[in-house]
Amino acid sequence: MLVAVVQGSVTATMKHPSMQKVKLLIVQPYDPVTGKPQGLAQIAADVLGAGLGSQVLLSNDGRGAQEMLGAGKDCPVRLAIMALLDPITHGEVRGR
Repeated sequence: MLVAVVQGSVTATMKHPSMQKVKLLIVQPYDPVTGKPQGLAQIAADVLGAGLGSQVLLSNDGRGAQEMLGAGKDCPVRLAIMALLDPITHGEVRGR
């Protein structure tokens, strides 16, 4: 699992048949403690309706992503948005 922020969307003229109703988003994984980016931005499948700037939880388990999308083993998805997160404020402890 990864924590990421949505940076944009992807327009595809053609998609695999199992992904026709799936939105593709550009996401930047980051360290939830420091807020610093981790690695390169990636493309993730979204069926939850995340928007620009949304903080999300990603599954990098291909089979789990396929199940989330209701697709078969031939679906080429590796990353999928599994949850929309409440905004994280770095350096602040909540509840104190």
